[in-house]
Amino acid sequence: MTRPLGRELLAAAKLGAPKGVRGALKVQSYSGEFDHLASLEFALLGPEGKPELASPMRIAAVDRGAIGMSIVFAGYDSPEKARALTGMELFLPREAASPLAENEWYIHDLVGLKLTLSGEPVGEVVGVLDGGADPLLEIKPAKGGAACLVPFRGEFIGAVDVGAGTMELLAGWLLE
Repeated sequence: MTRPLGRELLAAAKLGAPKGVRGALKVQSYSGEFDHLASLEFALLGPEGKPELASPMRIAAVDRGAIGMSIVFAGYDSPEKARALTGMELFLPREAASPLAENEWYIHDLVGLKLTLSGEPVGEVVGVLDGGADPLLEIKPAKGGAACLVPFRGEFIGAVDVGAGTMELLAGWLLE
């Protein structure tokens, strides 16, 4: 099975609470990078996890700080108005998202991968959770039963082939 990697929208950031008197919203970048966001003139905003409901919004101003950034959207120039956008996700086409380095993947690409052990399907990645030092893969076992969490670390996960839709599990005991 080949997975399409076309013009789908990726969640790039989440908008936090307003700060200041201009309606600037704190930006939580999912990649930790801000350069790809700072140059935007428009952004697609929508409810968390729902890119199909995203609407284009014009960016009126961007403030870069030492450890983050905030955005003011046109028509939302006061804290009271901007509060309506708090919690919304900022979606970007794949080609506008933060560039990936070797052995990096977008969460969007990991969800839905078939987990294999010695070439046999043993589960599916149904979610990716923040696990502190390492992300945790939420796995739905192929044989049924409760979902389990697998650390996304080299000693547990081998080859990841997004194009083929597979991820190799190295430690089968994690699904027990």
